[in-house]
Amino acid sequence: MQALDVPETLPNLHFAWRKRSRGGRNGARPAPGQIPDASGIAVVAAPGSVRPFVGRPIPAPRGPMLLRSLASALFVSSTFVAAQTPCISLNDTTSLVGTAITATSFAGPSTFAYRVTPASSQLLMAAEIFTSNSFASSSGYQTLEIWDEGANGLPNARLGGGTWQTQATLSLGWHGANFDQLVQLTGATNYWLVWREGGSNRLPYEPGGTTTAFARFVGGNWVLQAAQQPLKWRGYCSQLDGQGVTTIGFGCASTTPSFPAVFTNHAPTIGNANFRFEATGLPPGGLGLVAFGVDPSWVGIPLPGAPSGCQLNVDPVVLVGVAIGSGNQQASHAAGASGHAWVALPLPGGPSMIGVVVGAQFAALDVGSTDPLPFVFSNGLRITLF
Repeated sequence: MQALDVPETLPNLHFAWRKRSRGGRNGARPAPGQIPDASGIAVVAAPGSVRPFVGRPIPAPRGPMLLRSLASALFVSSTFVAAQTPCISLNDTTSLVGTAITATSFAGPSTFAYRVTPASSQLLMAAEIFTSNSFASSSGYQTLEIWDEGANGLPNARLGGGTWQTQATLSLGWHGANFDQLVQLTGATNYWLVWREGGSNRLPYEPGGTTTAFARFVGGNWVLQAAQQPLKWRGYCSQLDGQGVTTIGFGCASTTPSFPAVFTNHAPTIGNANFRFEATGLPPGGLGLVAFGVDPSWVGIPLPGAPSGCQLNVDPVVLVGVAIGSGNQQASHAAGASGHAWVALPLPGGPSMIGVVVGAQFAALDVGSTDPLPFVFSNGLRITLF
């Protein structure tokens, strides 16, 4: 199925500070179309439409029921989550990195592999490399995967991985994705970190750093390279989080089988017009939904009729349609990479927005499922603006 265009923005929801309605502590009447909540924050769905697919506009959410749900759930919190510590890494204690960038090939994405040997057993859920993109365009993706090692000392079989969107607006730093499988690493055993990319990306190498074996996928075969490389990477035994970013629950397996996972490579800072939620591990080429919520204390609840282990990880106040990609790492952002989906959420500026909470969860139709509710669901991701 050909992937359709994904939305450029979310419904045009505006968060505004208002006094309480008549009868409240301040005795002020809300403006038309606004339902203040107990904390005095009102949410307005602006007129217009959202276009999650070309030629298929979906009316922007409006009306008192939606507004009341949003307003009653919106919450201000001053607690932020610090970035987690990797459970396995190499050359990750500095921001030192070389200046070389990858070539863009008309033959397709480039695929590199780096040997990884954990000192102890680990259960990996995510990975990052230190990189950036130097080509300002609306195309390109990167994928990190863990492979086991074959008898020939080269990558043998994929164990799990995740894909994220390449963006020139992301500065040089740690970027990556959650995995679509839990990856069990055994101590003192060789594995390979496989990096697939579309070109014009900074090579994640630290000058003078510790080197590791390096291979390339050329002509359908893995070829060990003579020179080892000082890779800068981090592997995590938890899903990606960070300041103002908290994960909620886990995804459930599709019949492919993969576990969808939502994450972000953007900091939820006020005024960040480039912020977006991304998901990996979705059924490729299909249609999906993103549920947005605003309850900061929401805990995942089971979904009757859905596949085993599926949970509703956000309070579903707003639903937005998205297209799931089926292309490779050189695909445009509109077409999408295989199993990847995204939605933009430009964050408003102003100090009054500090502490505002928004949660997101992706879901997708699983055509191979025989369950009454044949959808798979990702973990939830909650951001708190700072």
